[in-house]
Amino acid sequence: MSPIASQFGKLTSLTHLNISESGFEGKIPLAISYLSKLLSLDLSDNHGLIFEGHVFENVVKNLTQLRHLHLSNIDMSSVAPTSFINMSSCITTLILENNGLQGKFPEDVFHFPYLQKFCFIYFPLESRLEQELELKFPKTNWSGPLKSLQVSSPYLQELPDSVGNLRSLEILDLGGSNLKGPIPASLGNLTQLEYLDLSHNNFGGPIPCSVFNFTQLQFLDLSENKLVGSFPSKVSGLSQLSILRLHHNFLSGRVPSWFFTLPSLVELMLNSNKLNGNIELTKLSELSKLEFKGLEVLDLSHNIPLSVGNNSEVDLVLPFLETLWLSSCNITELSNFLTTQEKQENNWGSNLVNLDLSNNLLTALEYYPWKSIEILDLGSNLLEGPLLAPPPSTMAFLISNNRLNGEIPSSICNPESSYLILFLDLSYNNLSGAISKCLGLRYLSILDLQMNKFYGNIPDFWVERNIYGLQILNLNNNDFDGSLPKSLANCLGLEVLNLANNKINDTFPHWLGDLPRLKVLVLRSNYFHGQIAHSANELHFSTLQILDLSHNTFSGFLPTTYFRNFKGMMNLASVPMEYIGGNSNYYIYSLAFTMKGVEFMLERVLTIFAAIDMSSNRFEGTIPETVGNLISLEVLNLSHNHLTGHIPSSLGNLAALESLDLSCNKLVGEIPSELTDLNFLEVLNLSENQLVGLIPQGKQFNTFLNDSYVGNTELCGFPVSKSCGHSDPPSAIFEEDEFDSAFGLDWKFVMMAGYIMMTIRKPKWLVWMIQQAGNRILRRFKKNR
Repeated sequence: MSPIASQFGKLTSLTHLNISESGFEGKIPLAISYLSKLLSLDLSDNHGLIFEGHVFENVVKNLTQLRHLHLSNIDMSSVAPTSFINMSSCITTLILENNGLQGKFPEDVFHFPYLQKFCFIYFPLESRLEQELELKFPKTNWSGPLKSLQVSSPYLQELPDSVGNLRSLEILDLGGSNLKGPIPASLGNLTQLEYLDLSHNNFGGPIPCSVFNFTQLQFLDLSENKLVGSFPSKVSGLSQLSILRLHHNFLSGRVPSWFFTLPSLVELMLNSNKLNGNIELTKLSELSKLEFKGLEVLDLSHNIPLSVGNNSEVDLVLPFLETLWLSSCNITELSNFLTTQEKQENNWGSNLVNLDLSNNLLTALEYYPWKSIEILDLGSNLLEGPLLAPPPSTMAFLISNNRLNGEIPSSICNPESSYLILFLDLSYNNLSGAISKCLGLRYLSILDLQMNKFYGNIPDFWVERNIYGLQILNLNNNDFDGSLPKSLANCLGLEVLNLANNKINDTFPHWLGDLPRLKVLVLRSNYFHGQIAHSANELHFSTLQILDLSHNTFSGFLPTTYFRNFKGMMNLASVPMEYIGGNSNYYIYSLAFTMKGVEFMLERVLTIFAAIDMSSNRFEGTIPETVGNLISLEVLNLSHNHLTGHIPSSLGNLAALESLDLSCNKLVGEIPSELTDLNFLEVLNLSENQLVGLIPQGKQFNTFLNDSYVGNTELCGFPVSKSCGHSDPPSAIFEEDEFDSAFGLDWKFVMMAGYIMMTIRKPKWLVWMIQQAGNRILRRFKKNR
């Protein structure tokens, strides 16, 4: 990494300068502006390079012959966008990706007479949330030789009809720009268009018929919008179209047959719409004999009540098909369409790699006819009988939520059959038997056997330390017994270990603390016992976010040192909001967890979720003050133990806490007033302790009822019946007259607060306050009518 030398400025005869991806950093020297004969300047992808405002102004002022300017992935945050007006009128290419420009981009740039390519792509980063570039297209008099227009910015928002005047346009890519309203019908004027991407926007209304008449179009992506309506019965264009993506909209009606006559089509994605009717494979079979043989990707999934016909006589040959997704298509049996591969030498089965038949009505499979399959998803059907081992080529085998029984076949452990399997999901079946040792030694990344009837010891996993191996191990809700295999300590890539509801008899597996990626540890409802020893290693369990030790017989003091180590529960506000285990496209990690007194099934687990449940054990002693450092905790449950002492006031630091259950212990003293600072606390259970004194009031505490405190006979004040020298319940947070003086509440405040409540989590005390303000305004309105 080094700065750009100012000596560049001496090369005054230079016409082309390209120093992209050269590792330069620091400020761009003013000397660059001396290169007055430059025709092309490319400074892109030097991430440490800084373009100061005054230097850029001199560059655009002096480089009067410049035609190509590429400024992606450098720092231009101090450059005024209005400077671009002074660029050379000869400019033909302007590329501005991810460079921190802020302010209002001048519309006049789009009127430059020779501009052929304009590209601006905005990448919002957590570290640069302040970046905003207001960029709008001209609504009138917009024409010119523009051939490529690529913009991705959440601030664009509108695509004017004037775009239809750009008749030389070949590439129009506006994906992810928060565009609203209908797609302009004027797009039909762009007869030279080859690439059209309007995906990931908020377009509504029907797709203009003109879109289906392009004769040069090769790529069309309108996915992830709010488009409605049905398809035209026939089209006159799209003969060159190879990729068509219309998924995740609200399109309805039948799938027209002309889709299957497009001669160049390679990828067709219609999934996640509201398409209906029955796709007749007979018709597809007839069409396939003509043109429709080059298709490689077909996705019709999730279009209830769309169904795929099951005519067993249909013999459809799609020799190049690699990916077929038919999830939720009401398929009841495999027709010849899905099983003809063995009968022909060059047919679709020999190339099929990805097959999704999940969420259908299949009841039986006698064999798997797909010899090259890598991803096979048969989950959520009605399959019965024994489990069939997948083909040897399989990398992901998902067959959860069926009615399979019997043992895992031994053939799944044969080296030639299973060495490629990375994802194995057999969950939610009636499978039984012991787990073969060989299964633990496979190159598995995800193994999910939950909700079956497996028994015996858990086999060893990875006899050698490996960071690329097992990531998710779900064995919960079976009948496993014995001790936990210490070979799990070799699975350095393990993120999730769920052993809940088994019969495992062991002490706390402190040796799992060395796993550098462990986020979820669930040992609930087993026979774990003994004390949890303190750890001198500050890195032990430092990445843990979810810990569930409930319903065991752990004893002794709460593990104070571990509470200090749980760095993963201390600062999740800066963590990107993703899903745990979300790096797989084929498997979704879910978790059963008790929150707010009720067991929930979290269908997906966010990376910002943190929880501790150590309830129903035999822990004793006091609650450590260090628990208050876990500021990202949303759930804390220490109920049904033998805890003594006071409730630590440090719990008031748990700003994200939504559920606190300390019930059925032997806690004494007063309830700390600091707990009223927990603005998101929805459930509080302090019942069956020995607490005394006045119950704190304010905010969320004004919403809790008597059942939060029952069994604490010396507590007084609202909401319990015992008074503390005065019997009146607490008045409203503010008296009616105080609303005006303290907050100046009027209709504007109510509307603003209502908006806040719709966009963020809403504390109950805030909801109450808004309701009171709204009622007051309503009374005034009625009074003054």
